[in-house]
Amino acid sequence: MLGIDAWVSLFGPAYFAYAGVTVPFMVAWAIACAALAAWNNRESRRQARLAPDTVAARSWPVSIGIFVLIAACYVAAHSAVYLLVRHFVRLWL
Repeated sequence: MLGIDAWVSLFGPAYFAYAGVTVPFMVAWAIACAALAAWNNRESRRQARLAPDTVAARSWPVSIGIFVLIAACYVAAHSAVYLLVRHFVRLWL
């Protein structure tokens, strides 16, 4: 289930499309939101809630791969919202 930060992050591309901001800013926003989501849902944080004295570790290549996957999903979702709002803005204005 997506957290509130994932849903709130969709307001960024909607505003960018309405304001006429270019796509690179939307992509940068999506990557920043992906970094926040990866940080808030990291394995060590989840483990700390379950067992306070455990240490969770994952290799860097695996962590980077997971982040790239999360970022790709965020860029796809943000692009869809951006294009949808951009389409409606052209119809309305």
